[in-house]
Parts: sequence; structure tokens; C-alpha cells
Amino acid sequence: MQPLKTFLPIATFAAIAALPHATAQDYYVEGTAGLSSFNFGSEFQEDYTMLGIRVGRNFTPNLAIEGEYAIGVSDKEETRSAFNSLTNQSVSLVSSENLNSTYGVFAKAVLPVTNRLTTHARVGYATSEFEAEGTLTFEDGTTQNRGIKDIDPGVAYGLGTEFSFTDKLYARADATRYEAFNDNVESYTLGVGFRF
Repeated sequence: MQPLKTFLPIATFAAIAALPHATAQDYYVEGTAGLSSFNFGSEFQEDYTMLGIRVGRNFTPNLAIEGEYAIGVSDKEETRSAFNSLTNQSVSLVSSENLNSTYGVFAKAVLPVTNRLTTHARVGYATSEFEAEGTLTFEDGTTQNRGIKDIDPGVAYGLGTEFSFTDKLYARADATRYEAFNDNVESYTLGVGFRF
């Protein structure tokens, strides 16, 4: 057991030392805006506007790790009326639906096309949070509130491209699919980033 105890710390130190050291442009941060299509099982599909931030580190010119967080900024509101035959009353429903947020961590593989243009594929694990609320108002003035919150973690993957204006400033486009057991989100984003 003694040789193994000696070997493990040496191997761990060697693996850490083999990683490229950070330089002035190993890290990056992006602001993103996009459209996300949320598929709630087979019941309905809605599109939502999202704003987000993405941060990452390039470990090599071809491999990066990044995290992202985006919030929904476009609630879907709807008013419907119906007649309740059980109570013999008319009833109105005011509902609000929103894809509250998506967040996750990804590994990104980069392929250069030109000096300024690259393409990339990424895969990771992400969570999408959807929320819907509704208020039923009956003819006699009574109300009932209903709501659901659906939190769906799962695998996420996508493709994208990046164009560098300078060594530090760039623009990026991505298409990403976030999958869960019953629901999925397809997201299309544009972003502007800065390397430092």
C-alpha cells in the first residue's frame, strides 16, 4: 500500500501541472438574448424571450467549460370565459405563464474555421423552471387561485458559432436543446462577449 500512497499525490500533482496556465484571455463573459420554445409534454408549446449571462474558461484553444443563467422576460397572459354547468354560473379565467429561468454547466469543443470565425458543439446538464398561475372568478364574485411550478433538470446539448471582432470582443450565436423527462426547451440565442 505504501507505493500507492506515494504514487497518488505525485500523479495528482502532475495532472494539475499539465493543465495550461491561465493567460489574459482564458476567461470570458457574455450577455445573451434569445427566444426559447417550451414544450410542456404534449399539451402545449409557447415561445418566451430570455435574457442571460454566460461565463467560462478556455482550458485549450479547443476546449472550454462554461456556465449560463437566463431569465424569462415575456409572460404569456390570457383571459377566457366559460359557463360552469355544475354551479350554473359563468366563470372567467385569467392565466399567466412564464419560462422563469434556465441554468446549466457545459463542456464546449471548439473548431476554428478562420482566424476570426469558429464553430462549437457543447453538452452539459441544465435545469429549466416553468411557472403558470391562474385566477378563476365566478359570477357571484368568489375567486379561486391555481398554480403550478415545473422544475426540469436534464441533459442539454447544442451547436453554435463565434466571430471575433478583436482579440477580446466577439459575437456568438447558439442553438441549444434542454431535455427532461416530459418537457423540453429549444433555445436560440445571440450574445456579445468579452475575453479577459
